[in-house]
Amino acid sequence: MTNKYNISDKLFALEAFSKKTRQDLHKIPEPSGQEYKTSEYCRELMNSFGYTIRQFEGYTGFTADLVVDPAKPLIAYRTDIDGLEMPDLTGNEHSSIHEGCAHNCGHDTHMTIALTAANYLSQNATELTHNVRFIFQMAEEDMRIPGADKMVEMGCMDGVSEVYGLHNDAAVDTGYIRFNAGVMSSYGSAWTLDVHGVSAHGSTPHKGLDAIRETTRIIDYMDYIVAKKTDPFSPAVFGCGMINGGTIPNALADHVQARGTIRSMDEETNKVLKESFNEIVARSEAGGFKTTLEASGYPAVINHPQAVKVIYNAAASFLPTENIEPNCKPMTGSEDFSYMINATKDKLGAMYFLGSGNKAKGINNYLHANPYFVDDDCLLIGAQIFINIATR
Repeated sequence: MTNKYNISDKLFALEAFSKKTRQDLHKIPEPSGQEYKTSEYCRELMNSFGYTIRQFEGYTGFTADLVVDPAKPLIAYRTDIDGLEMPDLTGNEHSSIHEGCAHNCGHDTHMTIALTAANYLSQNATELTHNVRFIFQMAEEDMRIPGADKMVEMGCMDGVSEVYGLHNDAAVDTGYIRFNAGVMSSYGSAWTLDVHGVSAHGSTPHKGLDAIRETTRIIDYMDYIVAKKTDPFSPAVFGCGMINGGTIPNALADHVQARGTIRSMDEETNKVLKESFNEIVARSEAGGFKTTLEASGYPAVINHPQAVKVIYNAAASFLPTENIEPNCKPMTGSEDFSYMINATKDKLGAMYFLGSGNKAKGINNYLHANPYFVDDDCLLIGAQIFINIATR
């Protein structure tokens, strides 16, 4: 690309590196918690840059530190490293070589930005006003698998005073960024509901307990909870994306499993949804069903105003101010980056959305779309923002 975004010349010299890295990573997506090749690829590069690597036994996540002066504060940049369990339909020369797995959330983009910024900072360490830690976090996509929470528990945030992250957004053109001070992503939970009834012939339903009917009752009632039990000025979403049950068409199903998610934008609504769900499920026992509900999730990402100002200044030093949206709406999706912000002393951290689309190139897709494309021109923009944060 031409350097139309005022990227520093020294960073712009890494353009070929960043594009190759993104394409290499796009080829090897791996499911949450199984990012073995991905982790190795990133560790080898970070080691070659001179960073001090810390691996966490039994997990694919790791940290990489560059300490220029122990007296300086330590700031962190977090990137997620997992892919999605879905086919890669991009059909280009760097499509996934792992069947049934793809980077359809753009985590290959996030890793590349981290690796590019790390490469630059190692070559220009005298510019640093902070010590830096890059956190390569496993398992962001699957709420059921330990990710950011586990890495925080094992010490990835020890000594960190500020933490920053980003998420690409291919529905927004490259060269634009979006963020706000306050709630940036929702409280979110993934749930699994198992309903056990009693099978019976379809002609004698009174002799059994229909697990399908009971499951749909629970789901329908949760829709009622959203409509009538939550504050209409506080967004709430209850979703069911999977239902599996039954064996033959003329018999009552004795077991059904349903899976879905819950989203909300404030702690009180999150509490109402979870408590209501448990109450509805408990009523199944009175009807003779054996019903269990398992749920796990993330707290909301809440951007600290001071950290948001840091991002704004870092971006405004090279992007046109009209390309920076500092009061965007939060996303209804969830992000376990919240655990890392909450682990700093003053909850001093923030996440922003990085435009990774390009309508002129036909790149204008939403997260998890299939196929999922990104504009590689966004890579140096994301890297420049963190470089500016670390050298401010």
